[in-house]
Amino acid sequence: MKRFAVHIVAVGLLAVILVSAHPAYGAVVSFRARLYSSIAGAPPYNVKIDITEFSPAEESLKLVEYMAKGDDTGFYAMLRGLNKGSLQFIGSLGLNIKFNVAQEYETEKGIRIVLMTEGRSVEPGTSKFLNVPWRFLLVFLDLDKNYNGSGRIYEDAALGATPAGNITLASSYTISKELVNVRLVK
Repeated sequence: MKRFAVHIVAVGLLAVILVSAHPAYGAVVSFRARLYSSIAGAPPYNVKIDITEFSPAEESLKLVEYMAKGDDTGFYAMLRGLNKGSLQFIGSLGLNIKFNVAQEYETEKGIRIVLMTEGRSVEPGTSKFLNVPWRFLLVFLDLDKNYNGSGRIYEDAALGATPAGNITLASSYTISKELVNVRLVK
């Protein structure tokens, strides 16, 4: 009985450590931000970013493996089967973008969250999909330890990757859109 109680306490402590270290694990994590368009004079949009689950390392490495091999059939089949979160425009035309990949890792300045899906426009009122092979919509959130910061959105990004499977930006055809006042919603 004593041993069982010790195991219960150990599991409880582990759960507390995991939850306090990464608020994103085990629950939906929501951010609010202001999105500035690359179009001069366009008003900013209020957006909400929900992350339902972060991509496990094995999943990210498998996608990177497909990319390295140039296996677009396997890559897109796997990518389209994943659902990790969304970006929604608040008080706008109801544009809702689903993300297939969500990564979180530490940087020198804090935390980076990378969200990815197939290439498309993020301008409300448009439904243009960028039908260019191997081009993606990438969102980078650069946050401090309190999960506040800024970010960038690339609509037609070519992907790169680190050996650990972290998605990076190799290039982009267009100017990025800026996310400001990114903050964790509790």
